[in-house]
Amino acid sequence: MQTPFVVGIATLCTLCTIYFFSESCTSVFVDQFIFPYDESCHYSSAEYNTTALVHGAANAMTANGDVAAANSNAVSLTSSVRFLYLVQTEMCLPSNLRMNEALGDGHLDFHVIALSFKQRCDDNSLSHVEYIFNSSTTWTTGRNILYETAMKRQNAYLYYIFMDDDVSVIDSKEGVLAWRKFEEFLTSVQPAVAALDLPGQDYAQRAIKIHRSKRCSCEEAHYTGTLWYDAMINAFHFKAVQHLLPYNPTFDKKTWWASQMALIVRSEILFRGQVVLHREIRCRGTQNRPYPRDLNFTPLMYRQFTKGLDAYRAPGCVAKCAQIMIDQWMKFGNQNGYRSSTLCLPPPPPHDPVEPCRYQCNLH
Repeated sequence: MQTPFVVGIATLCTLCTIYFFSESCTSVFVDQFIFPYDESCHYSSAEYNTTALVHGAANAMTANGDVAAANSNAVSLTSSVRFLYLVQTEMCLPSNLRMNEALGDGHLDFHVIALSFKQRCDDNSLSHVEYIFNSSTTWTTGRNILYETAMKRQNAYLYYIFMDDDVSVIDSKEGVLAWRKFEEFLTSVQPAVAALDLPGQDYAQRAIKIHRSKRCSCEEAHYTGTLWYDAMINAFHFKAVQHLLPYNPTFDKKTWWASQMALIVRSEILFRGQVVLHREIRCRGTQNRPYPRDLNFTPLMYRQFTKGLDAYRAPGCVAKCAQIMIDQWMKFGNQNGYRSSTLCLPPPPPHDPVEPCRYQCNLH
C-alpha cells in the first residue's frame, strides 16, 4: 500500500551540550544544559570556530561503503536548473501540481521526477517532467527509487525537494500559492534541510516558544531552526542529501513513520542547527491514505536509525550523540524534544557552509 502522506512524527532531539565558551559569550543554565550565545543573536565565536572539526570532513570519511558515496562535499553544482522536485503519485501529476503556479511551467527553474505507483503515465505534455513506474513500493522505498534516479543524473541541483502529490505550498499570511517564494527562500538562505509546517502543526512556533522559555531568545528571523519536521515536503541541499539519504526502510512493515524518524535522527546528529522551518510558508495536504503507523519507537529502532554514523567519528561528536539521543529518548519520552541544546541556537545565517558536524555537540 502506498501513501504520499506522512504525519505524526513525534519530537526528537539529541542531548548534546555545547561546552565551548568565549569571553563575549553569555552562558545560561537551563534544564541541566548549557547554551552559549551572545547579545547580537549569533552563535558564540567558539561555535563558529569549527575549522578543526570540518577541515578534513571529506578526507576523514573512511572507505566504508555506507558513506564512501556520501562525500557530497566533492560534488559540484553543475545544473543550470536549481531545483529538482521528486514526487510519488498514483499515475500522472494531479491538477494541484500541474498548475503553472506550482510545477506545471517548464520554463521556470526546476525539473520534476514523478514515480507512478498504480498506473503508468504516458502523458508527455510537460517536457520538464520525467515519469518512472514501480507498483511494488512503500512510501519509503518509493522515495528511495526517486533518490536513486536523481543521483543518476549527470548534473547536481542546488536542492532536491521530496514531496507528496497532494501538497500545496501556501503563504499563510497572504493565502496564496507560494512555490516560488519557497524556492527564493532556499536560494537566499541555503540551509542543509528545509521543511514546511502543516496548518495546525506549528512546529516552527513551538520551537520559538521553547527558544524563548529557555531565556535564549534573540531577534527572530522569518525562519527558525528545528529538530523535528513532517515528511510532506523536505528540501535537501546538494551537499547534505547524500549524507542523509537513502531513507531507512527497515521498519516499514511495522510503521511507515519510522523512516522519517530515522531521517530526523540523522539530520539532527549530522546537521545540528542547520535544519529549518519557514514561519510563514506552509504546506497543505488533501489526502490521507491508509498505511501502517506506530509511534512506539524502541531502543533497537533508534540504534538502527544511527547505523553507519560511526564513519563520521573523525569530527568527534557523532558516536557520543547517537548514544545520548537513544538513552535520553527512552528516559524522557516525548519531553525529550524540549531538552535539546539545539533549540537554543539562533537560526543558521544565510549561506552557512553545509558540512556534517559543523556545529559540534558534546557532553558537558
